[in-house]
Amino acid sequence: MQLYAGIDGGGTNTDAAIISDSGEVLARFRGGPTNPHSVPPKQAISELYRVLDQLFNLRNDLSTKCEGICLGMSGIDTIQERQMIVDAVHDYMKNRHSKGLGACSVWVVSEGEIALMASLGHTHGVLCISGTGSIVYGFTPEGKQYRTGGWGHLLGDEGSGYRIGQRTLQAIMQSHDGILPPTLLTTLLIQKLNLQNLLELKVRVYQTDWGKTETASIARLTIEAAESGDEVARMLIVDEAGQLANTAKALIARHQVFASAQVVLSGSLFRYSELFRDTFIQRLSEYGGELRFVYREDAPAPAVGAAQLARQRCSQNGSF
Repeated sequence: MQLYAGIDGGGTNTDAAIISDSGEVLARFRGGPTNPHSVPPKQAISELYRVLDQLFNLRNDLSTKCEGICLGMSGIDTIQERQMIVDAVHDYMKNRHSKGLGACSVWVVSEGEIALMASLGHTHGVLCISGTGSIVYGFTPEGKQYRTGGWGHLLGDEGSGYRIGQRTLQAIMQSHDGILPPTLLTTLLIQKLNLQNLLELKVRVYQTDWGKTETASIARLTIEAAESGDEVARMLIVDEAGQLANTAKALIARHQVFASAQVVLSGSLFRYSELFRDTFIQRLSEYGGELRFVYREDAPAPAVGAAQLARQRCSQNGSF
C-alpha cells in the first residue's frame, strides 16, 4: 500500500493526515504552530518534525513507503521559504529511512490550494477564508495565483474573528458609555470572562497573556447574541461580512475567469454564523457575474486535501 501525507501548517495549529492510494484517511494528528512568521523558524521546523513523528507513529503499518508529502503552509510566499520547508522535510525523511520510510516527493503550496482541493477536488477557483484572520485567494486553471487581504490584524483581516472580536469589545465599552444602546454582548462577556463588573475588562485585555486568539474568541459571543436578535451584534456581523465581500470583489476583478468561478467559503465565521455567510453571499452576488458558491460542512479537512494533492501530483517529477 502506498501512502500520501498532507500538512495544513498554520500560525496557531498544524493539522496532518495520511491517506492511502484509494483515498482512505488512515491517520490524523494535530500539533502546534509551524508558520515561521508566527514563531521562530527553528521552532517551526522543530514542531513540524514532531508532527510528522507523531503522525507516522500512530500505526505500525504507516512505515510503508510514503510516495509524497504536500504541505499547505500559511504565510509561506517566497521561493526561499518554500525551499527551506522542502529541504527540512527531505532531511526528516532521510533520517527515517532506516525505520522503513523511503524517499518521497515533497511539495509546498499555499493554504488556499489545499482547501480548494478538499472542497472541489481541484485547485482552481476562488477561496474566501474567515477564521481568526481572513484572506481571499484566486487560482486560475493554468495555476496563476492571486490574493487580496491577509495582511494581519494590524493592517487588515476584515471579516475575521479577530476583527469582529475587537469591534465587539469596543462596542461593549461604547454601550457602557451610552454611545451605543444596551446590548446582550455585555452580559455574555462578563459571564465568559468571569468578571465581577465590566470595569475589570480593561485590566484583563491589557494583560500580556491576552492576544489575537483571545480577541478572536469573543466573536463566538457576537454570533450567539446576533442569533438572539441583538441589534449591536447583528450590525457588527453584517458590516464585517460586507467588508470581506469587498475584499473578494477586488480579487474577482483581477482576472476574467473569476467572474464565473466556484467560490469556496471556508473558516469558522462561515461555519458558525448563518447571518455572516448569507450576508457575504448576498453582497458578493451583487457584484454580478455567474459566481457559484460552495459551502460544504462535510468537506474533508484541508490537511486531507493536501494529502489528496500529493497523491495527484506524484506522477510529476521533482518538488516545489
